Amino acid sequence: MARHAARRAAMQLIYENMFGGEGGDNTLFGMVEFPAEDEDVAYVYDLVAGAVSHSKELDAIISTYSPKREIERLPGISLAILRLALYESLYCLDTPISVIINEAVDMAKRFSNVSDSKFINGLLGAYSREHPRD
Repeated sequence: MARHAARRAAMQLIYENMFGGEGGDNTLFGMVEFPAEDEDVAYVYDLVAGAVSHSKELDAIISTYSPKREIERLPGISLAILRLALYESLYCLDTPISVIINEAVDMAKRFSNVSDSKFINGLLGAYSREHPRD
């Protein structure tokens, strides 16, 4: 599985988790067809576990960079995308920030709407400018 598909699967599992789902193997393997021993399966679960366990920290960042849109009013899919992207930005330093932002915007365009993709692009861009990686 490509990292693009892994991120998309992780975002969907994060979204499911936000609404009480457990996001286990049945969900994952029902979304994407790939061998269970694929190395990216672990990557998907690492992203999901990280975004879920750091959700309060990530939500605080989202709130800081979105003063006009309360986090409770964000569409769930946009929140899942932002949590995933910010988690990767903070904790997956081997992935270039430009890739993280592009993937997040692509997911928003595919699963949400144009205004949400612009919002996500703006928020992640502002965050990355104020917190550049060395």
